[in-house]
Amino acid sequence: MRAISDPNRDLLRQQKKKSFRVWIIPSLLSLFAFQNIGCSSAKPPTGILSQAELDVRAASEARADELAPMDLQSAREKLDASKQAMAAQKYDDARRLAETAQVEAELAAAKAEAEITRRAADDLRRRLDPLRSESERGAAPQSSPASTKE
Repeated sequence: MRAISDPNRDLLRQQKKKSFRVWIIPSLLSLFAFQNIGCSSAKPPTGILSQAELDVRAASEARADELAPMDLQSAREKLDASKQAMAAQKYDDARRLAETAQVEAELAAAKAEAEITRRAADDLRRRLDPLRSESERGAAPQSSPASTKE
């Protein structure tokens, strides 16, 4: 009886091995292919990183350090994180962080420019108020000398 069961057992083993190979090998090959595609398709975002650096510098030159410090600091932190992600070859993270840094730097520059404009308008208003008051007093109806003679 043992001779009869051995061929059956061997056949069963062969079928198990074959079914294992049928799905595991293609699965591993697919996984390897997708992993390589993911790594090779992501390019270093050097252009967006350079633009983000320029925008942070422009925001700083627009007096954002003084007038929008929190926004500029956040942009600088995102830019540094983007550079670290680039060094670690995490290009998707680097791109996302660089884009965020760029937007935050633009926001800081816009806030700084808006504050400069507001201050200039306030200064102009302060200088014009005395002139406006004088002109209003000069335009007020006064009794003319001819009407007082009557």
